[in-house]
Parts: sequence; C-alpha cells; structure tokens
Amino acid sequence: MALHKSLTKGVAAVVLLTTLSACGSDSDTGSGGSSASPSGRGAGSDAAKLPSAKTLRDVQKFISGAGLPCDNLTDDESAKGTPAEGFLGPSDENDSAAEKAEIDAWAIRKSGFCGETRSDLGGWIIYLPSDMKAFQENYRKQATKEDGWKRTLARGEFMVGADFVLDPTNYQASKSLLEAGLLLLNCDPAFKAPDGYRIQDAQADGCVLTNYLLDPLDQ
Repeated sequence: MALHKSLTKGVAAVVLLTTLSACGSDSDTGSGGSSASPSGRGAGSDAAKLPSAKTLRDVQKFISGAGLPCDNLTDDESAKGTPAEGFLGPSDENDSAAEKAEIDAWAIRKSGFCGETRSDLGGWIIYLPSDMKAFQENYRKQATKEDGWKRTLARGEFMVGADFVLDPTNYQASKSLLEAGLLLLNCDPAFKAPDGYRIQDAQADGCVLTNYLLDPLDQ
C-alpha cells in the first residue's frame, strides 16, 4: 500500500497487501461532502458537494480533468510504476481472520493506481470505499495512535471526494486536485487552517476536510 506505512501481512496496525478485483462499475457511494465559506467550517445545507466518481475509470477522468497525467490505470499492485510497497485492497480468502478484520476496517471495495511513482508528478492510489465514514474513522484511529501514523497528522494523508479517496505519491504536485474540489482529511486535534481556506466537518468525529495543504518546510 502507499498509505505511507510500508508494512506487510502479519504486522499489527497495518494495511495488508492483497490481490485486487478487476475494475468494475457498480459502487456503494459515500455521503456527499460539503464546502464551507472560505474561512469557516461548513456542514449540512451550508456545504457544497464533493466531486463524485463511482468507478476507477471515473476517477481517472477526474484526475485527468485536473490537468494531471493519470495514465496506465491498473488494479494490479505489482504493475509497472505502482508504489513498491503495493496498495490497500479488499481482503480475500488467503487472509487469516485477524488479517481480514484489519483490512476490512478500511471498508475498501476496490482500489487501483494511475500515473508513475518515479516521475516528477508521481501517481495516485485510488480507493473506492463501500463506507466512507468507516474509512475516515479507521484513518483517525491509525493517525492518532502513539505507534501509528502520527507523522501524517499535521498535513493529512488522503484527498477525499464524495465516494472516492486519493493517496498521492507527490502531494505538492497534486495541488490542482484540491483546486478541482477534493479536500484533505485532517485528524490533527491542533489543526487550524490559515484564513481564506475551506474547513468542513469530516465524517469521522474529530476530523475535518480542508483545501489547505501544509508546506513540508513549515512542518
């Protein structure tokens, strides 16, 4: 996976590498998100919907529409150009009960990748959650644990749409995805966006969605 935690089967608190199903079209949709006024927090009727893409190919079109090269779309984690550590996918019959529980906590129905990890722009891991709230809650749990992913807290890890999630391999090169309407999931209790940026409630308690991308030089 490229959840910026290079781990494999049998290691606690990880997402395991799995064999992914082929690209398809039927999808459970997550709840539409919302956009807030530029410097405030939005929710409910005050918020605009997040971009929606129900299949891997739909997400590919969205990324390409944002001016980024989403070529070589694949659901094969070992395909050329994909992250060396693979990416999160649904559980399968080869997983133990413990592994299955760990994987299923992310509620990933399908996942894939496009772009080129080693290029200047990088690539994008695509997740299609069957339950967006469960996905966000599981990230919050991982990111706030002492032995989890605390290093991702300040910036956030995932770019979120209404029913899909992106994990860029190059965040600075992916700013146009925020301009296209995606928002970063941030679960840092101390997070505060500068004036002029959007903030709205995420589906996970204690988390927000924002179009503010922290500059690594400010960390």
